[in-house]
Amino acid sequence: MAERVSRSALLWASSGLLFTALIWGTMTPLLKVLTGVMDVWLLAALRYVLGLPILGLCLLLATAPSRPPRPLRYGQLAILGLAMTAFSVLYTFGVQHSHPVTATIVLNFGPVISAIMARVMLGTRVVAGFPVALALALLGGLLVIYGTPGASDRGLGLQGGEPLLVIAQICWQWYSIRAQQWLGDRGQIGLSVVSSTAAALWMSAGYLALWGAGVAGAWPVTLAWHHVAYLVWICVFGVAVAIVLWNVGVSRVGLPVASLHMNATPVFAVLTAAAIGLPPTGLQIAGGLLVLAGIVYMQLLQFRRAGLA
Repeated sequence: MAERVSRSALLWASSGLLFTALIWGTMTPLLKVLTGVMDVWLLAALRYVLGLPILGLCLLLATAPSRPPRPLRYGQLAILGLAMTAFSVLYTFGVQHSHPVTATIVLNFGPVISAIMARVMLGTRVVAGFPVALALALLGGLLVIYGTPGASDRGLGLQGGEPLLVIAQICWQWYSIRAQQWLGDRGQIGLSVVSSTAAALWMSAGYLALWGAGVAGAWPVTLAWHHVAYLVWICVFGVAVAIVLWNVGVSRVGLPVASLHMNATPVFAVLTAAAIGLPPTGLQIAGGLLVLAGIVYMQLLQFRRAGLA
């Protein structure tokens, strides 16, 4: 699925994926806070709806594809939007009903899920070196998590949301594969805009139906300024910016390798904590270095296979 690209394109794709990992690394704790002050259905819907204006602006500034894209197939578009909607709902509820550390551990197995799905849906074989890079990234991620002060004391009991996070990842990986197949000729920004619009329509219709039935809640009477800031971050960066960078990365390095970059999310969570005065522990530093070593190792192998080393 990944296209043959230059060394600079690979570096830009990897940088974009790492920035996506930084953004998504903040999503779990911020969503955990927001689900305590906002209705979960409303929050899930707002993630895509509020991100659309930014995606639209990106589309206006982007260079149009060299060849006219194929006409949209609305059945395919509806399915893609539904997959993104399922991911948003399941991810939001999964985070709400999971221990933050356990949720991070479950999400760190995304590359394993993506490798299996790429094999099943595309017949893609695991590239040479990927198991080694994955092992380094998984081990590093676990060290970062368990190196967090107080993590062992808080316990890691399952709270019911963990299976939802697994299913959410399956929905997202399915979307990532099918979006490239069905909408890749529109460019990665066009792909992101069209599919996110479909998801926003699904989420809006679903929320309004549930609100009318009395299941979903309305907008909270008051929100603290930092809650508004969290919401803006999640919608503008967590959805709009991150989805574009993710799709660009998948188109250039393939789904399993793109997912491997997401194992850096705990590392960026640690760096964020250090920036606000909570220095990392030795285990966290060692784990971060292992995660980055796995990503760099995979990057060097890609350069070699492409004859760019």
